Amino acid sequence: MEKKTEIDRFVQRHLSQLKVLTRLMEHEIDLCKDASEVTFDRDLTENMLDTIEIFIEDVEGSEPKTARKGRTQTESKPAVTRLN
Repeated sequence: MEKKTEIDRFVQRHLSQLKVLTRLMEHEIDLCKDASEVTFDRDLTENMLDTIEIFIEDVEGSEPKTARKGRTQTESKPAVTRLN
């Protein structure tokens, strides 16, 4: 039970990232009140996606070790390497 509350506290602290993201999206929607479509700049969309991915990675990293123990190597995210 104590592990559950630790995870809950961790998630609560990191929810601020998503709260900022929702405020940004609400602002953009408010700017287009009369339009039926909302257009986001590509850079802004990439930043929103990055914010969501960081939150997901943080939460997945907060899982108890017993929950991650059952995962196999093939389920892990592949690493991408750039050659310049």
